[in-house]
Amino acid sequence: MASYIPRQGDLIALDFTPQSGHGQKDRRPALVVSKEVFNKSTGTAIYCPITNTNQQILFHIPIAERTSLTRFVMYDQVKSLHFRSRGITLIEKLLRKYSRMCWRPLMR
Repeated sequence: MASYIPRQGDLIALDFTPQSGHGQKDRRPALVVSKEVFNKSTGTAIYCPITNTNQQILFHIPIAERTSLTRFVMYDQVKSLHFRSRGITLIEKLLRKYSRMCWRPLMR
């Protein structure tokens, strides 16, 4: 998918390594937060990693009812990564109504 440009609300997989500190690493799913116009012009996108583990953290929002992934979006670990060099692949797109729900924790 070399020509794929991520869009806000896409659930994707990409390689988060190298990573420093306690952030997520290796190949994993993520939610695209940035708009397509930004992603296309910079080759970079802003993501929130997704985890399987419910750690009861305020900014870990479940997406089980909204997608085939039964996981949690980690809004406390926002990343900006170059998607062309990280092997990005599309998993699925969130429906627009659910996509809007996902941004609410960032607006508080």
